[in-house]
Amino acid sequence: MILAVCGAANESRELRIATFDAAWSKVGETYYDPDFRGLDWTEVGHRYRAEVENSQSMAEVRSLITKMLYELGDSHLALLTSVSDKGKALPWGGAWAGVDLCSAGEQLYFYRVEADGVAFAAGVRDGDRLLAVNGVAIDDFWRSLRNSGAPDHVIKYEVVSSVLSRFRSGVGDRVEVQIESPEGAKRTLSFNLEKYEGRSSEPLGNIGRLPIELETRELSEKVGYLRYSLWFPAIMPDIRSYLSNLSEETDGLIIDLRGNPGGLMFMAGGLAGMLLDQQETLGTTTMRSGHINVVGFPQKRAFLGKVAVLVNESTLSTSEVFTIGLQELGRVRVFGQPTPGAALPSMAFSLPNGDALQIAMGDFMTPGGNSLEGRGVVPDEVVPISPVDLSRGHDTVLEVALHWINSNE
Repeated sequence: MILAVCGAANESRELRIATFDAAWSKVGETYYDPDFRGLDWTEVGHRYRAEVENSQSMAEVRSLITKMLYELGDSHLALLTSVSDKGKALPWGGAWAGVDLCSAGEQLYFYRVEADGVAFAAGVRDGDRLLAVNGVAIDDFWRSLRNSGAPDHVIKYEVVSSVLSRFRSGVGDRVEVQIESPEGAKRTLSFNLEKYEGRSSEPLGNIGRLPIELETRELSEKVGYLRYSLWFPAIMPDIRSYLSNLSEETDGLIIDLRGNPGGLMFMAGGLAGMLLDQQETLGTTTMRSGHINVVGFPQKRAFLGKVAVLVNESTLSTSEVFTIGLQELGRVRVFGQPTPGAALPSMAFSLPNGDALQIAMGDFMTPGGNSLEGRGVVPDEVVPISPVDLSRGHDTVLEVALHWINSNE
């Protein structure tokens, strides 16, 4: 889960070197693998520091730190900065267009287009393929991320996240999109972003406010539906209330984690406990010294009926921990597209220039003893994206999950 923080303007040579040294040493002190995945971290640091000493700007230093981190090949190793970089996600500026994005191969499609949003008013519809945003072709986002050296398993998520951030930047920002309908009609549309009026998180450490979506509804008299966009404590009371008040007639529950990039890992155990009748371990985080288990403790009025979990390429981190833990325990059935496998618990540390450094602090192992990083969650039923179905108002993944719940399987 890559988040943004504010940076400083001072770019003296001393500050550039101090910023690099702080990043290099902090990874050396805290990264979960003391063998650094077979790398000589001292040699790596000296190699990049030589370039830092000859750098002319903080932008160069940021690029070098990022490349150094990518040599480890893990998710949750990132430089967090508010400075724009082509291909990278922009910080949330309090705006909202009322759209989400999903991918099929390297094509991006709109879905969850809100009928009262500015994008819908401009003519954007579910199932439309996004060709370019603000003059930048989607192919260029892919090219930029690949050229950055980012780990292969997170590139698809990074592309979706980066493009989507253009629809959630500053209030009043002008957005121009080139789109293609499922029938092949191409259009250029533009609109101004409006202020987000929904719930948002409280600042947490280096993480600023973020929009939080929470949706609960009944798909039928016997099937409940729960969707939330982040694992943050602010929404847990509402989730707990919804689950504990499900009717005794409810046969099944669909938990929609598509587009949920994670949050606080301890919440995975908390929600799992509301779906279990006995204590279970969802997995273990192994750190440099010691380990931490993610445990679900059974709670009063737990829901013990069928549970389907929906995932896609933007289901990361805590969402993956929750899903694969319960999947391997046989408690849930998973539908959608494979997830990236970006589930390393991390912490953010401040750097001298005002940026922050996100460092993976542990490796998460599933109940079956498998590392989740780079492997991800493979759905029990893989359901491909269909732009035509989306354009006709059909959420195929949801429909397949609902069919399973209503069946005798």
